Amino acid sequence: MNTHRTLALAVGMAAALVGCGERAQELRVKQPDQAPYATDKKAAWEEQIKARNQNQNEYVRAPGRP
Repeated sequence: MNTHRTLALAVGMAAALVGCGERAQELRVKQPDQAPYATDKKAAWEEQIKARNQNQNEYVRAPGRP
């Protein structure tokens, strides 16, 4: 009976120690960030953003009132 308690205590302590472990949290960046218009097409990129915003504008999308 005493052996079972010792074994249960050892398993419980091992489980508690495993639960407290933490892996290292490191930021891994493969390449540096760059601007979305880095390909020298800034004006075209800005026009696409404006068009996308207008498609989401409810005042523009809603039908006119009678």
